[in-house]
Amino acid sequence: MSPPSSVKPGVIKDPAVAALFSNKDPESRYDDLREIGHGSFGAVFFAFDKERGETVAIKKMAFSGKQANEKWADILKEVAFLNKIKHQHIVEYRACFLKEQTCWVGYYTYYIPISLFSFCLIDLFLLWTVVYVKILMKGLQLETV
Repeated sequence: MSPPSSVKPGVIKDPAVAALFSNKDPESRYDDLREIGHGSFGAVFFAFDKERGETVAIKKMAFSGKQANEKWADILKEVAFLNKIKHQHIVEYRACFLKEQTCWVGYYTYYIPISLFSFCLIDLFLLWTVVYVKILMKGLQLETV
């Protein structure tokens, strides 16, 4: 599902690609964004999903600069995959948004209380990667939507 090279990254003309993204403003849906990590694909934020009433992790991936086409192609692959996969051992995908030249991907996440005043976020993205690799290695069948 990589875009043709003549298409500007973030410009969606294909209805199948457009269906992968919400047309809502992510800043109106999510509250209390706090950066909790940063990696090669972008930053991960803690947030509260006002629409669903739950804590989520938001991965923000920019698709600008010299490698915009490659970044956009990677985003399309990831979002298309997340829309299809459902498995009890994989972080639950919630929604995807485009805002300016950034893709916001929302995942359901968990907190573990450490004390009355502090909480620890499980790095579910790492867990998701490890579980996904194990599933592929074992050849398990995944339910798809």
